[in-house]
Amino acid sequence: MENFEVLVKDSKTYLKVCNSNEVFEGKGKQIIFEGDDDFQLAIFRVNSKLFALENICPHRHADRIFEGIIKEHTVMCPLHGWTYSLETGQNINQKQGIRSLKNYDVFESDGYVYVEKPQFEIPKWRR
Repeated sequence: MENFEVLVKDSKTYLKVCNSNEVFEGKGKQIIFEGDDDFQLAIFRVNSKLFALENICPHRHADRIFEGIIKEHTVMCPLHGWTYSLETGQNINQKQGIRSLKNYDVFESDGYVYVEKPQFEIPKWRR
């Protein structure tokens, strides 16, 4: 995370992660942090609003959420169909399991996208 510019706003720490024009309407963008391949975010723009979620699907631990299928305010993992709320990260189909994605505060300012600084942990499945 050392390569990202830091901004403190409303007592929260944010990282400048990309230019606004890199996040396209109806698409996701992968953000990778140094130090561990599992430290990733997926940023989405839906109806001009930004959303930020973990990029690692808890089902099979694939880093493909950013390539997911967006429908309304959900994203479906393109590998096995687990579906998550873009607003909360919650798994919307409890028959698939109860594991969800962490979500992060995100905003745009002066042509850049800022994401609340993530607090990554080594996933339980790797311990």
